[in-house]
Formats: sequence, structure tokens, C-alpha cells
Amino acid sequence: MGKAALEWTDAMLAQLGTDKDAVLAERWGTTAKTVNLKRNALGIPAFGHVQWTPEMEAALGTDSDAELARRWGLSKASVVARRQQLGVASRSEQQGAGFAWTPQAVALLGTASDAKVAQQLGLSRLTVYHARMARGIPAAARGSRQDA
Repeated sequence: MGKAALEWTDAMLAQLGTDKDAVLAERWGTTAKTVNLKRNALGIPAFGHVQWTPEMEAALGTDSDAELARRWGLSKASVVARRQQLGVASRSEQQGAGFAWTPQAVALLGTASDAKVAQQLGLSRLTVYHARMARGIPAAARGSRQDA
């Protein structure tokens, strides 16, 4: 004879989507599949699933991925993945795209840490890093006089 059907309580239903299906299943003595089917039948998103709003998507690229992740309580990887999925450039990529790399600005690359050069030019460290790498310029030696 098969196992008796799970009696879903209001408390159990309230916990759906608040933890992984497998964790809830173990807690309740059932299978993850049973929890998954009930959660899906009720239209409850899986734990960790991000419900991207139009406002969230519009904000992608307007601030750093790390800052947006912190603001929304998400991992930075989730923000990066969604931004890339939508084809939105990162904030640092946008800053670098609008920056005029004059010979004087290029000459600074590799003379000090990327962070120091970025500070001088008003750019992000990542923008300077990408510009330096794209030009094949090696990083400044650690402890160089310009880096102090």
C-alpha cells in the first residue's frame, strides 16, 4: 500500500518558497518532488528565484552591480547575469565608453595602480583595468613610487 497523502497545513503552505524544496521536504518527511509540485501548483516561485520588476531592470547599469545586489538583497552574480542577459552594459563599461582616451590619459596606464589611475581620471578601477589590458600595457610594479 502507498504512502498516505501529505496533509498540507496553513503553516506549511506559508513556508513554501522560503527555503529549498528539498530542505522543506526533509523537515516534513516527504519528497522534494511533492513540495515542488505543491509550490508550482500555487504559483509560488522557488527559493532564491528573483522576480525581476521593470524598475529593477531599468536600474541595471545605473549603479555598480555590487551596490544593486546589496540594495535588493541578491548576489552580485544574479545582478550580473540579468544585466548581461538583457544586454545592458555595466556602469563602469558605460563610463569608459564615454571617456575620451587622450594620449595623456593612455600614458598614465600602467604607471600606478589601476585604482590610483582611476582616481586621477575620475573612472572606475575596472574601466582603467580594461583600457590597460586592451592596450597590452602591464600593471605597475607593486610598490612603485607613483603608487605610493
